[in-house]
Amino acid sequence: MKRVLVYGLGITGISTVKTLDKLGYEVFTYDKKKDKDERLEGYNYSPISDLKINEKYDFVVKSPGIRPDDEIVQKLEKNNQIISDIELSYRLFEDKKIISVTGTNGKTTTTSLITYVLNQAGKNAISVGNIGEGILWQMYNKDAVFVEEVSSFQLHNTKTFKPHIGAILNISPDHIDWHGSFENYANDKLKLAKNQDKDDFLVINHDDKILSKNKNKFKAKIYEFSMKEKVERGIYLKDDSLYLKDEKDIFLLNKKDLKIVGNHNLANAACAMLCLYLYGIDLEKVIKYTKTFKAIEHRLEFVKKVKNVPFYNDSKATNVDSTIKAIDSFDKNIILLAGGYDKKIDYSPMFEKENGKIKAMILLGQTKYILENLCKKYKVKYFLVDNMQMAVDKSFEIMEDSDTVLLSPASASWGMYDNYMQRGDDFKKRVLEKEV
Repeated sequence: MKRVLVYGLGITGISTVKTLDKLGYEVFTYDKKKDKDERLEGYNYSPISDLKINEKYDFVVKSPGIRPDDEIVQKLEKNNQIISDIELSYRLFEDKKIISVTGTNGKTTTTSLITYVLNQAGKNAISVGNIGEGILWQMYNKDAVFVEEVSSFQLHNTKTFKPHIGAILNISPDHIDWHGSFENYANDKLKLAKNQDKDDFLVINHDDKILSKNKNKFKAKIYEFSMKEKVERGIYLKDDSLYLKDEKDIFLLNKKDLKIVGNHNLANAACAMLCLYLYGIDLEKVIKYTKTFKAIEHRLEFVKKVKNVPFYNDSKATNVDSTIKAIDSFDKNIILLAGGYDKKIDYSPMFEKENGKIKAMILLGQTKYILENLCKKYKVKYFLVDNMQMAVDKSFEIMEDSDTVLLSPASASWGMYDNYMQRGDDFKKRVLEKEV
């Protein structure tokens, strides 16, 4: 019987323990905050309170959020192979149908869109990975097409992982605190395609410098999407419309046909449509159902309009590039609520590329003083607040007709909230209950 250690009892760890137990593994668990978890009642596993670093396991499954420089990780990897849940899912369920999506921004929207169209087209599809329930327990229990949102944390500990259809949306600075450098972060993102071969498909962003630079290293059949120019094979934007170029050029849809706003969502839609096309979904169905897909929660989600001022929840914007894309989705007069946990990234591009659209910024969280200094440097009006209630109150106080109030923090939620969903829900709650 194989002996496995599961390090961390979050969503990933719980899913891993349940699956490995059902498959007959001897499972040990270690979590710095707890020995047992009520979600594992009825499953066979051995909690370890005093972890012996010299102990040898067949492999260790680490929760994605635990950093590579974690003291226990560094000691464990001297005697053990440490892998992620997506690596283990590939080893255990190699025959499962998967489509994998990674990138700095747009993963959730693209993954959700692919899953939505597959289901509308009559295929049973489930979004897994960095979205929804743990991937292993889903794969153990269900027969479906698994559309994986794959994070850089998960890719970091992959060895043999190889999606038949994979997509990399973009690569821009994020999670530098976790990876140690932007180069490390980018290299982990590229691991999605590392083990693919000529029988696999890879969808990449033609406009992304890092992906273009590494294009010749990829072994899979490459299809590209571009919002700037025609591609050799893939989807491109021309006169506000998307076209597919494979054997011939085919009109797909116009920008106005989409229910999801923003130029970045055109790129997300192009990537998703390519994945669906390569999976074999009838192109007419791909077009039809892509047009009916609505924005996911916390990603440029319309909350309500007050006196001709729309409020949008973009809490999922946890990095600069994502907030830049959100700003680009509106014409002018944006009251931007920003700030949160400091991931050691450079915020200046947000100011360099806002093109005079930001009317004022309301700053909160750990990064508010970093953003304050940049507001001073770039002469952007700003207000400092301590919490979301104060931020919403201030937005109502300063807003004028035809402004847009946008929560797009460019920072993680940690320190104030457990996750971006809590932050977005808090924003929506306070906006909706606000009396004018």
